[in-house]
Amino acid sequence: MPASLTALELFCGIGGFAAAAEAMNVKIVGALDQSPAALAVYRLNFSEHNSRQTDLEKITAAELAGFAADLWWLSPPCQPYSVRGHGLDLADPRARSLARLLEVFPQIPEKGLPRYLALENVAGFARSRARERLVDLLVSRKYEVRERLLCPTELGVPSRRPRYYLVASCCGLAPARPVVSCPHSLGSYLDPALSENPPPELLVPTEVVTRFGEGFRLLDPADPFAYTTCFTAGYGKSLMHAGSYLRCRNGERRFAPHEIARLLGFPETFRFPEELPLRKRWHLLGNSLSVVAVRDVLEELPGVNNGRRSSSSEI
Repeated sequence: MPASLTALELFCGIGGFAAAAEAMNVKIVGALDQSPAALAVYRLNFSEHNSRQTDLEKITAAELAGFAADLWWLSPPCQPYSVRGHGLDLADPRARSLARLLEVFPQIPEKGLPRYLALENVAGFARSRARERLVDLLVSRKYEVRERLLCPTELGVPSRRPRYYLVASCCGLAPARPVVSCPHSLGSYLDPALSENPPPELLVPTEVVTRFGEGFRLLDPADPFAYTTCFTAGYGKSLMHAGSYLRCRNGERRFAPHEIARLLGFPETFRFPEELPLRKRWHLLGNSLSVVAVRDVLEELPGVNNGRRSSSSEI
């Protein structure tokens, strides 16, 4: 079956959008990122895609237009718009790549523009100057813009990861319709073997639990109502506010990377390079996307709409 749309991934990371696009019959014609580690994971799982290590702070209008993609998907760094990142917005050096895209977008001739543009970021992006500039640019180029906040828990996934999504179209958007989602238990995402016999690197030392345990979000795998909080890039390094922990037979443990990948919606075939350290795997997952949420957002595009829409909160 021919692809319904072609897409250019900007800030492609480890492939959250690519995993969603694969199930939506969207063809990736370019995947750009600045991180060699993220691209190594991406290429291992999506080797057929045209992925490149690119300094997005220096990208040109001609390079972007050259992909001739129907859709641009943007997942720029979230730290400039997060509380822990001090909310420096466009003044944050990590926002330079997005600022560059905003700078060159007006230089692209109409025939070189994508039909659709979509962006994902933390909820704080909704209050940012970057968002204001982006929306103004899109409106000036005659795009219809829709913004929303969406959390995987609304789609039945027991994991809180609220995110801001923007979808823009110059040829209409599919109407939003409610979806009936079936909640899944946390246990269905876990590896039973790890609860019985977790490796030492996943276990949290007893003295750490004694000292900081009251501040942990400690979950019982058998609890049908349990849900995780957002796993950040600091999981495995920061003890607090970086993600949830699990009770197991030998004490308390961290989530394994493949369990977090399941909660994000990556397929069972998703893998990391064997030489990639555990800490780096957590870091890359913390910077990735909810594949389930991205699929829901993609359904707003007429070219991939399959008749199921969500009722998440529009801004």
